[in-house]
Amino acid sequence: MKYIYILLISIFITSCASLNSGYITGVAPAVKNNFNYIANVYGKSQATYILGIGGMDREGLVREAKNNLITNNSVEDGQMLVNFTVDEKKTFYLGIVHVHTVIVSADILEFKE
Repeated sequence: MKYIYILLISIFITSCASLNSGYITGVAPAVKNNFNYIANVYGKSQATYILGIGGMDREGLVREAKNNLITNNSVEDGQMLVNFTVDEKKTFYLGIVHVHTVIVSADILEFKE
């Protein structure tokens, strides 16, 4: 019985983890000081897997996060989204549950006439 407790405690202590990664795609094309910085905006998408099963209704987490960003943050005439950043977080709970989160962020620049 003592070995079972030791095994369960060691599984509990070592089975939760979180991994983060990210990258930036593209740089602001501004060469002159002919723009105003408006805001940093983001879109988020998440899928949860239990014992490796789940996320079936997802086409692509990065694409969904980007679509969420564009849908929730309208860009007006003379503005553009630049400096896209993709951040991923993978969290594991007790080796059973895996949560994968993707956040796509971008800067909105407004160009002067």
